[in-house]
Amino acid sequence: MVAEPFHGAGTYGKPVSLPDSATFLATSSYFCSHFPPSRYYTAGTAAETALLTFAKTRYNNNASDVALRTYNVDVTVPGSSGDWIHTVVVEGEGTDETVDPVVIMHGYANGIGYLFPNLLPLASLTRRKVFGIDMLGFGLSSRPEYLKITERTVESGEEFFVESLEEWRKAQDIDKMVLCGHSLGGYLSVAYTEKYPHRVSKLVLLSPVGVPFYDAVAAEKRLATAPLRFRALIKTARGFWRMGSTPQSVLRKLPEGRGKALVDLYVYNRLNRLQDDEKEALSSYFYSVGVLPGSSEFALQDILAPGAMAKKALVDRIPKLDVANVHFVYGQSDWMDFTGGVEVQEAVERGDGKGSIKVDVRICEDAGHLLNLENPGATNAAIVSAIKNDKRDFRIVTPSQVDKEKKTIMRSIPSNNRI
Repeated sequence: MVAEPFHGAGTYGKPVSLPDSATFLATSSYFCSHFPPSRYYTAGTAAETALLTFAKTRYNNNASDVALRTYNVDVTVPGSSGDWIHTVVVEGEGTDETVDPVVIMHGYANGIGYLFPNLLPLASLTRRKVFGIDMLGFGLSSRPEYLKITERTVESGEEFFVESLEEWRKAQDIDKMVLCGHSLGGYLSVAYTEKYPHRVSKLVLLSPVGVPFYDAVAAEKRLATAPLRFRALIKTARGFWRMGSTPQSVLRKLPEGRGKALVDLYVYNRLNRLQDDEKEALSSYFYSVGVLPGSSEFALQDILAPGAMAKKALVDRIPKLDVANVHFVYGQSDWMDFTGGVEVQEAVERGDGKGSIKVDVRICEDAGHLLNLENPGATNAAIVSAIKNDKRDFRIVTPSQVDKEKKTIMRSIPSNNRI
């Protein structure tokens, strides 16, 4: 069965009619082999279309009536012009327009396309409107010249994303929202809430980067005892970091066939739960948006130190937020340290910060940092329970159950119910 095509923006925002998933899969090799870099926006849009078609036919939680559309929202960025934020909106059957919508932001080097197994279930299970956005300079959003229009500081890097999100919110006429961010998107969700707390009803942070303080001495001790091959890899990565190189900039320099093969290797080896056609579409999506002109990817060196540690750690910032609820969700084998979320919870319980905030930490079994793709059912269940403030959820971890020195949970986590 051929699903109805979605409609979105083509190269540099020009409207195009996009193919259905079957057509895409038959022609994806053509897109990746014949389009020059200036045309990869169209290739990425086609890949997103395939992923959203899978979302509608395979990840809709058996909802009979789900509306999904994509469009671009114009935003104004100082020092740039003609910019937009690419947007996906989902409305499930029985959506309650009186409650705050959910706004989801992706992680570094990605776009909202990789959250395709999550958008529709969240809309139908929460009965809320769900927005997914490509952060400015990522995914299928426009690519302003970040290096030229920012001061290359933590503050200017955060402001770039925070103010563009605020521009988007005003254009969408959203009064208040549940803000959900993965990885870098989680970090930036906190930064946004610091400045615009009256626009956020609660935060859901999926494996957020930059929570704990960076202990340089402890990090060097761990590195000194690590295997030689791992030490060499870390030192090489640090060298690229100091030179301002990004994974995307490396990808752009590789011959197309080799670059696409590396992305294929990553997607096919890591994301075992996905079906083969989903992996094909996701790999094409990652590659296409990855080789688009460099933009906000360079903010990583401004905001984080080597080792993905924040220059302004969130553990000291979250307790001071003027928001009612903050929910952390981590994968059980997450390389992002879940004890950072536990430390925030302890700080709040000690009375640090404003004192009115409530924090909890949830764990998704059989998942790592890409928990939304590695175990979509458990991730969706955890997000839904967080949004509903369901304290009975068995994924919740309390500080007393955690050995922070060993970074382990001192009890087994029951199997997640999948939804």
